Amino acid sequence: MIAAYSRKSLALGIPGLVLQIGCYYLLSNLVIFPKNPNTVPHATTGVLLELGMFAGNILFIIGLCFYAKSKGYSGLWGLLGVFSCIGLLILAILPDTTKSPQ
Repeated sequence: MIAAYSRKSLALGIPGLVLQIGCYYLLSNLVIFPKNPNTVPHATTGVLLELGMFAGNILFIIGLCFYAKSKGYSGLWGLLGVFSCIGLLILAILPDTTKSPQ
């Protein structure tokens, strides 16, 4: 595994995944299914949370691009990040092609 790409992958992928999941959680609990149905959230709350989810998804995809490069594959494999954690699992089970033969 190429260490430089692996570090970039962690630096972008983990915050992207946390942002994506956090915004989804807040969107579902504050806007879609609020605990108190009499409260109406601001109109911009939903839009900002949707943009946060989108930004998190973009960061996660870029992080997976670096992860694919660290394993010796093309960065296009990072587009599996569209499928979120399932894309990460698919990329994680691919064999590392940068290993030197023994």
